[in-house]
Amino acid sequence: MLMDLLRKRAIGSKVWAFLAEQNIPQMFPFLLYLVGYMLVFRYLETIPRTGYVDVSSNLDTMIPFCEIFIVPYLSWFLFQAVWVVLVFIIDRKTYNQLTTMLMIGMTVFLIVSALVPTRVSLRPYFISRNNIFVQMCLLLWKVDTPTNVWPSIHVFNTTALMMTLFTSDNSFLKKKAVRIAVVFWCGMIILSTMFVKQHSMGDVLSALILNGISYVVIYQEGVFFRFERLGRRRSLVKNLDKS
Repeated sequence: MLMDLLRKRAIGSKVWAFLAEQNIPQMFPFLLYLVGYMLVFRYLETIPRTGYVDVSSNLDTMIPFCEIFIVPYLSWFLFQAVWVVLVFIIDRKTYNQLTTMLMIGMTVFLIVSALVPTRVSLRPYFISRNNIFVQMCLLLWKVDTPTNVWPSIHVFNTTALMMTLFTSDNSFLKKKAVRIAVVFWCGMIILSTMFVKQHSMGDVLSALILNGISYVVIYQEGVFFRFERLGRRRSLVKNLDKS
């Protein structure tokens, strides 16, 4: 029993040492942005508004409702969090570029949603089958309105995450198996937005165009936030304390 206790303490100390090495405060600006984003988004979702622009098209009606795609659609939330933390740990420059792109996309989305409220009219009125995936879709539709959809943040953020595979110099992100698995799942997430009738083809296309513009600004022109400066200030304070 004593050995188990000592082992747990040793593991705990290693975890704390690992976290200390990561300089977690570098994540604070992005985390604070996410809090602000969610507050503004919830406000736009709940206030009474009129004059919504329906971005649905006849092409969207040709895409069948397929409830199984609710799985990749919902996995997006966990996938985002895990991937951002992973990139933060293994490649700080790519993390800076990734979070800059995410903030650009989400900010543009909020501005568009505030100025030109959009909606889709794609959800089926009647579903002949009943299974766990249908129930999951019905629950999603109950809590998530079909408004404020352009451009699709599901698609924009997923594409931004996928870009890290081809812009980072990290050996893990360059592995063929990792790239195949992540690209496949990102593709499933993007398709899921249309198969579960959350977004139109226009939402998807506009998100991809915004990804392209952001790519030029961040990866080709080199314009992105450099959060490692927080780490330098922290190290400077430590060195001053020691002296």
